[in-house]
Amino acid sequence: MSSQKIQWGWILVLAVTLGFWWDTAGPVFSQSEQIVEVTVKDFKFVAKQGVLRLGFPTVIKVKNEDAQRHDFGSTMFEGLPTQIEKDGVIVYGRGLGGVFLDPKRDAVIRFNMTRPGKHEFRCSIHPNMTGELLLLSAEAV
Repeated sequence: MSSQKIQWGWILVLAVTLGFWWDTAGPVFSQSEQIVEVTVKDFKFVAKQGVLRLGFPTVIKVKNEDAQRHDFGSTMFEGLPTQIEKDGVIVYGRGLGGVFLDPKRDAVIRFNMTRPGKHEFRCSIHPNMTGELLLLSAEAV
């Protein structure tokens, strides 16, 4: 009988713990990031994006599938707190304008979108390589 009480006691502790975790994790799961995927292939940028909105955390995943080194740079995150993850290194700052990508490498850029409109990105090594993202204000959605 006492082992049954102990078993129910552990189930109660587990249920309370899971309930607490689920309740506190809710806001974390509800804060979604806007994700933009940019692939560099054949000296072109190919971007996949949904609707981007002001004030939301934004993640740009850039992948270089070419055999050449490329740069991904844009004024959209210049001056904003930005985080760039590349080759196991994370860099934070406000003066980050982009990232260089060696062949077959990728990087992740994180920031909050605060400037509406069209935002061009480019490769400083190959000036004819450009692309753009469109950021709508929340009222326009």
